[in-house]
Amino acid sequence: MLILGHRGYSARYPPNTLKAFLMAIKYGADGVELDVWRTADGKIIISHDGNLKDTAGVDVDVKKSTYNELKKYDVQGEPLPLLEEVYEALPEDAIINVEIKDIDAVKGALDIVKRYDAMDRTLFSSFNMNALRRLREESKDAWIGILMSDLNKLLTAPRWIYSLRAQYLNLPHLLARMPGKKLSRALIRFYRLFGVRIAIWTPNTLEELNPFKGLCEMVITDEVELMVKHRNAAIKGGAGFVQA
Repeated sequence: MLILGHRGYSARYPPNTLKAFLMAIKYGADGVELDVWRTADGKIIISHDGNLKDTAGVDVDVKKSTYNELKKYDVQGEPLPLLEEVYEALPEDAIINVEIKDIDAVKGALDIVKRYDAMDRTLFSSFNMNALRRLREESKDAWIGILMSDLNKLLTAPRWIYSLRAQYLNLPHLLARMPGKKLSRALIRFYRLFGVRIAIWTPNTLEELNPFKGLCEMVITDEVELMVKHRNAAIKGGAGFVQA
């Protein structure tokens, strides 16, 4: 099972920074998850929010700013990275889950991934179905992960899996609390009938992961070391750690 660092190793390092991404890999993650936006001058920059108020402490709109303007700010002392810098810095076998926050970032992000010949190790995900639709129109080969959190939307998942030809369904660990553990597991088994793999975000304790044992191929977590240690111990003991 794959383990990705949610915004890098964000439990210990500034999230969505090169340092967090590199440390996630250092501590055993198979890859990282990150969020992208398009700047005013067409750069694809990594930031969870469209405004830097919460991350960098400044009221700055990412989409309305140039990259040169954004370079003045930092996240806990670490610069805001560009997507291409991540592909430059991480190992060539690192998996990268690019979450599309901004529909205008679709083509730019896709072009970067193609430039680094990384289509086979990149998963594009989004809550924005229009962004995913545009991505599929741009590329028949892109790996798509549908992000869902709202229970009502979860019931429409098969429609989107089919129309987007998605390979992954990215589900919140809180799913186990919404309809309950038994119904959650039944829903996941139902989704799998449509040929998708399951990614669970963001379980940060073994208790949060446990309801999905045996039903997921990917875990996206802040607590990289904890999950890697647990997986490795299970493999060593022959338990097969949440293998589907």
